[in-house]
Amino acid sequence: MAIKEHEFTLLQVYKNEGDERAAKLAQYQADLTSARARLSELQKQYEHTFTESVKHGTDETAQLAKIDDDIELQKEVVTRRERDERLARAAMPEGTISSVDVVDEYQNVFVPKVRSEYEPIVDAKLKMARDLLISCIIDHRNGEDAYGYLREEMVEISRANRSQGKTSEVTAIAHPTGSAKVMRSLGVTNGVHEVISQVSRFTYGHKPNDFEYIAEVPTKTKGAK
Repeated sequence: MAIKEHEFTLLQVYKNEGDERAAKLAQYQADLTSARARLSELQKQYEHTFTESVKHGTDETAQLAKIDDDIELQKEVVTRRERDERLARAAMPEGTISSVDVVDEYQNVFVPKVRSEYEPIVDAKLKMARDLLISCIIDHRNGEDAYGYLREEMVEISRANRSQGKTSEVTAIAHPTGSAKVMRSLGVTNGVHEVISQVSRFTYGHKPNDFEYIAEVPTKTKGAK
């Protein structure tokens, strides 16, 4: 079976509760930000009025006093807004799910659940891959045993042909299975090495051109070893 992707729903519930809490606190934070901005504006207004009065030699005492009073009042507003925001943050409930709950659920429930489905799938594929590679090597050895004597006879006959003048040179005698071209390599042993090499390169991002994903382990046909 193919790998099934599971959703960790508790995390989303936890995030949703966090978003709701943040939304409720947003107004307190907005009021505090607005109060601080107004205070900064008044302070800049005082500095500008004072600087201009000095630069132009005008008397802005009354205006500066009014701005100064506004600044003191606004400082009190900022203090109240900071207090309200702090109290609201402390009083706002965290939600039904804590961050500790999320981590515990992930570690102790979600991970074992996914792993219990995942492990048998990849384990079966790896065992199949191992069995196929070893089976290829067994086929190679069986082929060597089955046709080795015949190739040796052909080698002797070819040498005799050359020594008797029937041919001008000794023919290079191929082994029926040893000369097989597999995985663009000569012989099963080299083919197995090529497979391992391609798998190794794949771990670094190099995908074989003729690769085909296998979702499920094919049915095995067991034979005599």
